[in-house]
Amino acid sequence: INAEYGDLLEIYSLTMGCFSSKVIIETLNVAVVGIARSGKSTLTKQLKIIHQVEPFSTAELENFKEILKYNVYSGLRSLVSLMEQSEGGLKQVLRNKEVKKIAEEISKLSWDEFNMRLQSLVLTISTFWDSKEVRLFIAENNIEDIERESQISYVITRIADLANPEYIPNEADTVRARQRTTGANIVNFTTPYTDPPIRWGVYDMGGQDSERRKWVQAFKEAKAVIFCVALDEFDKISDTESGKTFLDESITLFTEVVQHLQSMPEPVTIFLFLNKVDLLQFKLAKFTRFFKKYSGGKSITKASEYIRERFLKKIEGSSKIYCYETCAIDKARIKNVFEKLITTVIETRLKKSGLIYNQTV
Repeated sequence: INAEYGDLLEIYSLTMGCFSSKVIIETLNVAVVGIARSGKSTLTKQLKIIHQVEPFSTAELENFKEILKYNVYSGLRSLVSLMEQSEGGLKQVLRNKEVKKIAEEISKLSWDEFNMRLQSLVLTISTFWDSKEVRLFIAENNIEDIERESQISYVITRIADLANPEYIPNEADTVRARQRTTGANIVNFTTPYTDPPIRWGVYDMGGQDSERRKWVQAFKEAKAVIFCVALDEFDKISDTESGKTFLDESITLFTEVVQHLQSMPEPVTIFLFLNKVDLLQFKLAKFTRFFKKYSGGKSITKASEYIRERFLKKIEGSSKIYCYETCAIDKARIKNVFEKLITTVIETRLKKSGLIYNQTV
């Protein structure tokens, strides 16, 4: 069979004994792995939203809301702390007495006090954030660590809603509510835009070192593995691998994952998601200085390609790895990439069965 893209699903349905588009064929499991903070959970939540899985429960939404409120608190505290450590401290940075007073108040508040008083603090926090001194300090100082941990630039814009007891987080809020994953968060959904429909099980695996031993069991059930990488962390020193960056740690781990998957009796399709491309955009000047051999200038595409090659160089001679630049908070982009993943997984399984020998996409 010389299969064009439009024939893939029809062929696949026939191989599974499905002659009606109303029949749902086998469940295809996908394991999502990578080091902590690579965007795995955000990707998984986005897939849940895209495929209209049952809505987040009231408890989940309340939890997201608490996470985002805490991000406001921790982000502001980290910003004030950075100001205190700067030359001259708060007195020099914040010449406006009102803004300085607000900063001092923020630094003294416990999380419980902050959360309890948030409604009355909305105007105060907005005054602080919008003041010319704070805007100038942010423009002249590196707050990327604060931004990465708390997404403060986003959550500050949502503070009035978050302070409202009746407010229910929207889609954008839910995908930005970062929470550490332990074990596996599993999202099951059906892709109605495939004919026949396909049921998918997406396993969001914890990325901390202590969680990685649990990946092996997920690999046994997976037809595909997505390895997520945070592109913007190329210069951040790992807190688990002495002297290495998070990127170095990711490359080492990716190499180990690929070697393990290729030793398994059943083939697994491997995807490398170069995530957080939106944040890499803001670090291109540093990128060109950090990688002395890089010659791509301030091109986001070339910078991403440079990192991709660093991953693939370690596994030369291995089977094909499918690479995509991604931004997990971009719903349209993730939908497009996941549709490509579907095509690739099905094509791989058909080739394995010998039912197609040439595929043009």
